[in-house]
Formats: sequence, structure tokens, C-alpha cells
Amino acid sequence: MESIKIQINHTSPVILETLSSLLYDEIGEEYNIELDTIKEYFDFEYTYILPNESFISIVTFQIPKFELRDIVFSFLNSVKELDNVISVVKLNDTILKQRAFKYYLQIIDIEMDLRNVLTYILTYDNKSIGKQLFKDFGINKSETVDYSKLQEKYENGLFYIYFNHYIEFTTPEKLKANEMLDFLQDPSVDSFERFKSKLQQRGIQEERHLDFLFSIKTKIKPLESMRNTIMHIRNLSDSVEKNFVKATEDTPMGDTGLKPLISIFWKNEQAILAKETAIELGLSAIEELFNNSFFIGSLLDISDDITNEYIAEEYTDVSDLQDDLLGYLTDEVNVTGYEYSDEDYGVFLSAISDNWDAKESHI
Repeated sequence: MESIKIQINHTSPVILETLSSLLYDEIGEEYNIELDTIKEYFDFEYTYILPNESFISIVTFQIPKFELRDIVFSFLNSVKELDNVISVVKLNDTILKQRAFKYYLQIIDIEMDLRNVLTYILTYDNKSIGKQLFKDFGINKSETVDYSKLQEKYENGLFYIYFNHYIEFTTPEKLKANEMLDFLQDPSVDSFERFKSKLQQRGIQEERHLDFLFSIKTKIKPLESMRNTIMHIRNLSDSVEKNFVKATEDTPMGDTGLKPLISIFWKNEQAILAKETAIELGLSAIEELFNNSFFIGSLLDISDDITNEYIAEEYTDVSDLQDDLLGYLTDEVNVTGYEYSDEDYGVFLSAISDNWDAKESHI
């Protein structure tokens, strides 16, 4: 059974017989439900006299799980048309809750995914996600933020902006005269080229990242409409629902939805950065190993912090270390999905050999 709570403002008594008869007209004959059974669906929680001598009644009624949406609205319309009824307001609605909750979960996932992408884009550009960043892009946060406490909660400033702000990072605000003066007085701005570069750095640097932000501009408003509808517990209209689905999913007309756009963004990053990332991860692991090792005579002693099932505690031959390290880099360090080529392994072998020789020469 679904449950609907309504508030009726009326000028004279609204009785159970009247309401149950109206609901019977909607579902009684069609679903073979007796009028006496329908009467049991209703519960008058409160009825109060108002200062203007009209009445307020809070009524809850239950209804079986049919195709309910049109039935509920048709019933409420019949109640509203009663001669002694001034107004009807739907206060609680388990049907709406179920429909809204489905979209609420989707909105949570989408906003977290968007925040993930934007955090990455800003970190990629080495931008601090703080007060100055939001000022640069003309973004007024939804509430005051104590940036010193964000790390304690493993959050950043993007957790405190409005939904529509996600598309405001395409173009920074123009500098005002006093801001331009401060900009020019920065000691690091010692030439026109440096000034031009610093000015450009206020915005997003990578063209592909800007392309993504521009691609989602038309997708955000339908999401915001859906979120506002849910958060304010409004009726979930067909148009809000239709526009939300159109904005988030691919359409038959060939428009790419927000969910696929986010997925495509990460696939593009993978295609562009996987090889470079995998190689740098390997070289970084090699450097870390040699930074945590030292020679005792002709024996290379490895720190306990570095040793594992792949890396032994000591080595006397660089080729043994190379074999073990390549296995470690392939199985554990490379988490990118990129498969090392023979050329890549050659880079690692040279790096291991060079570091061995450099370490050994400082004995």
C-alpha cells in the first residue's frame, strides 16, 4: 500500500463518507474494491478550526500499488472541486518518494563523479582549490568554508559550491584595476612574457579539459531542476523527468549524455597519459629504491621499507636486481592498465644500471 497525506482547508465538515466515495469512483469498480474497504484506507489525523472560521483537516489515505500517479491526482482534483473545500495540499507521498529517491541516488553519483573530474582538472593545473580560485572564477560558495578544516574531513572547496558552479570554470573573471595592479607588482612578473603567462595560468590550461567543461554546460540545468524538485519535495513532473534523462543519458538523436561524457573524459585521459604515467611510476620506484639503499663493499643493502616479495634485502649483482625490479614494476607498480613494451623495459634496465653505478662510485 502507498500512503498519501493531504491538508484540506474547508468551510464545513469534510466527512469520511465523502472522501471514500470519491476514491471509490477512481478505483472501486475498476479494481473490484468494496466501498467499506476503501473507508478503511482513510485516517483523519487532525481537524482544527481556524481564526477565519474555516477548518484545516490533515488526512492520510492509503491506496494499493496500481498505476497510481494519475489516480492520486484525479482523486485530489475531485476533493478540490467539493463545494466546501477551499484548497488541497499534498504533504507526503510515498509514490513521489520512491520516484524521487531513484533520481536522488543518480544525482549523488553524478555530482560525486563531476567533483572527481573537476578536482582532477584543477590538480592537473596545479591550482589550489581555495578562496582565490573561486574568486578568480567569480564563484560564490553556498556557505562559509573553513579551509583549514577541510583536510580533516578529506574534502576540498568543491564540496561547498552550487551545482551550477561546475560549469563556471571555463573562463576566469576579468581582473579589476586594483587586482591588475597587484598582479603587476608580483615579484615573479619580471617581463611581459611572464605577465602574459601568469595571466593565462588563471584559467584552465589543457584544451581537452576545457572541451569537457564546455560539453557539460547544457547538461547541468536539468540536473539542478531535478535536484531542486527532490530537495524541496515538489511534484516530479514529466518535463523535469524527461529533461533529466535526456541530459544524463545518450539520446536517439545522437546527443551524448552527462554520464557517458564523464566516462569518455576518463578514457581520453587514459589514452593520452597511460604510457607516460606507467614509465614515470617505474622510474620513480627505481629512484626510491636506490634512495633507500647503500653499498657495503660490493653488496647493495636494501632498506626494510623497500623490501618485499619481489625485492630481496641485498644484492651483489646488478642483473639480479634488474630481474627482480622488472617483475615488481610490472606486477605491482604499474596500475595504469598500460602494458610495458621491450623499449620501456630497456629504459628501466638502463636506469637501474646507472643508479647502481652512481651508488657504487660513492662508496
